[in-house]
Amino acid sequence: MFTITKYVGAALVLTGLPLLILQHATLGSELPLITGLFLIFFTKEKNEDERSQQLRASALMISFVVGYIFEIGTTYLYDKGISPFQLAHPRYFIIFVLTLGIIIFYTKLFATAYSKSA
Repeated sequence: MFTITKYVGAALVLTGLPLLILQHATLGSELPLITGLFLIFFTKEKNEDERSQQLRASALMISFVVGYIFEIGTTYLYDKGISPFQLAHPRYFIIFVLTLGIIIFYTKLFATAYSKSA
Protein backbone atom coordinates (compact mmCIF):
# COMPACT_ATOMS: atom_id res chain seq x y z
CA MET A 1 0.00 0.00 0.00
CA PHE A 2 2.69 2.53 0.96
CA THR A 3 5.67 3.21 -1.24
CA ILE A 4 8.99 4.72 -0.23
CA THR A 5 7.80 8.12 -1.46
CA LYS A 6 4.91 8.05 1.01
CA TYR A 7 7.32 7.16 3.83
CA VAL A 8 9.51 10.13 2.85
CA GLY A 9 6.40 12.31 2.81
CA ALA A 10 5.36 11.07 6.26
CA ALA A 11 8.87 11.77 7.59
CA LEU A 12 8.74 15.29 6.16
CA VAL A 13 5.33 15.87 7.73
CA LEU A 14 6.56 14.62 11.10
CA THR A 15 9.59 16.93 10.95
CA GLY A 16 7.60 19.81 9.46
CA LEU A 17 4.95 19.97 12.19
CA PRO A 18 7.34 20.86 15.03
CA LEU A 19 9.20 23.26 12.76
CA LEU A 20 5.98 25.06 11.90
CA ILE A 21 4.87 25.22 15.53
CA LEU A 22 8.22 26.21 17.06
CA GLN A 23 9.42 28.54 14.30
CA HIS A 24 6.07 30.04 13.37
CA ALA A 25 7.40 33.43 12.30
CA THR A 26 10.37 32.07 10.34
CA LEU A 27 9.77 32.21 6.62
CA GLY A 28 10.14 28.76 5.06
CA SER A 29 9.44 26.79 8.24
CA GLU A 30 6.36 25.29 6.58
CA LEU A 31 8.16 23.94 3.50
CA PRO A 32 8.92 20.43 4.87
CA LEU A 33 5.28 20.06 5.92
CA ILE A 34 3.89 21.22 2.58
CA THR A 35 6.37 19.07 0.64
CA GLY A 36 5.46 16.02 2.73
CA LEU A 37 1.75 16.58 2.23
CA PHE A 38 2.26 16.93 -1.53
CA LEU A 39 4.24 13.69 -1.61
CA ILE A 40 1.61 11.81 0.36
CA PHE A 41 -1.32 13.13 -1.66
CA PHE A 42 0.06 12.96 -5.20
CA THR A 43 2.09 9.72 -5.02
CA LYS A 44 0.41 6.95 -6.99
CA GLU A 45 -0.91 3.91 -5.19
CA LYS A 46 0.62 0.51 -5.95
CA ASN A 47 -2.61 -0.51 -7.65
CA GLU A 48 -3.55 2.80 -9.26
CA ASP A 49 -6.64 2.61 -11.44
CA GLU A 50 -9.30 4.96 -12.79
CA ARG A 51 -11.34 4.72 -9.60
CA SER A 52 -8.48 5.88 -7.37
CA GLN A 53 -7.60 8.67 -9.81
CA GLN A 54 -11.22 9.81 -9.77
CA LEU A 55 -11.33 9.60 -5.97
CA ARG A 56 -8.15 11.67 -5.69
CA ALA A 57 -9.51 14.34 -8.05
CA SER A 58 -12.85 14.55 -6.25
CA ALA A 59 -11.12 14.67 -2.86
CA LEU A 60 -8.98 17.59 -4.03
CA MET A 61 -12.02 19.44 -5.39
CA ILE A 62 -14.03 18.91 -2.21
CA SER A 63 -11.13 19.93 0.03
CA PHE A 64 -10.51 23.05 -2.04
CA VAL A 65 -14.15 24.13 -1.81
CA VAL A 66 -14.34 23.40 1.93
CA GLY A 67 -11.01 25.15 2.47
CA TYR A 68 -12.12 28.22 0.56
CA ILE A 69 -15.39 28.41 2.48
CA PHE A 70 -13.45 27.99 5.74
CA GLU A 71 -11.03 30.74 4.68
CA ILE A 72 -13.85 33.15 3.86
CA GLY A 73 -15.61 32.31 7.12
CA THR A 74 -12.54 32.79 9.31
CA THR A 75 -11.70 36.07 7.57
CA TYR A 76 -15.24 37.35 8.12
CA LEU A 77 -15.24 36.32 11.79
CA TYR A 78 -11.78 37.83 12.26
CA ASP A 79 -12.89 41.14 10.74
CA LYS A 80 -15.92 41.23 13.06
CA GLY A 81 -13.69 40.55 16.09
CA ILE A 82 -15.36 37.24 16.90
CA SER A 83 -12.45 34.95 16.06
CA PRO A 84 -8.77 35.49 16.90
CA PHE A 85 -7.78 33.14 14.04
CA GLN A 86 -7.63 33.97 10.35
CA LEU A 87 -6.60 31.63 7.52
CA ALA A 88 -5.13 34.47 5.48
CA HIS A 89 -1.71 33.17 4.47
CA PRO A 90 -1.62 31.02 1.33
CA ARG A 91 0.75 28.56 3.03
CA TYR A 92 -1.85 27.75 5.70
CA PHE A 93 -4.53 27.41 3.04
CA ILE A 94 -2.35 24.91 1.15
CA ILE A 95 -1.66 22.95 4.34
CA PHE A 96 -5.37 22.88 5.19
CA VAL A 97 -6.46 21.84 1.68
CA LEU A 98 -3.85 19.09 1.34
CA THR A 99 -4.53 17.69 4.81
CA LEU A 100 -8.27 17.66 4.20
CA GLY A 101 -7.72 16.14 0.73
CA ILE A 102 -5.61 13.31 2.19
CA ILE A 103 -8.25 12.58 4.82
CA ILE A 104 -11.09 12.58 2.27
CA PHE A 105 -9.16 10.52 -0.30
CA TYR A 106 -8.08 7.73 2.04
CA THR A 107 -11.46 7.64 3.76
CA LYS A 108 -13.22 7.21 0.41
CA LEU A 109 -10.58 4.78 -0.89
CA PHE A 110 -10.74 2.44 2.09
CA ALA A 111 -14.49 2.80 2.60
CA THR A 112 -15.21 1.77 -0.99
CA ALA A 113 -12.60 -1.01 -0.87
CA TYR A 114 -14.07 -2.53 2.28
CA SER A 115 -17.66 -2.14 1.13
CA LYS A 116 -16.88 -4.02 -2.10
CA SER A 117 -15.13 -6.88 -0.28
CA ALA A 118 -17.90 -7.29 2.32
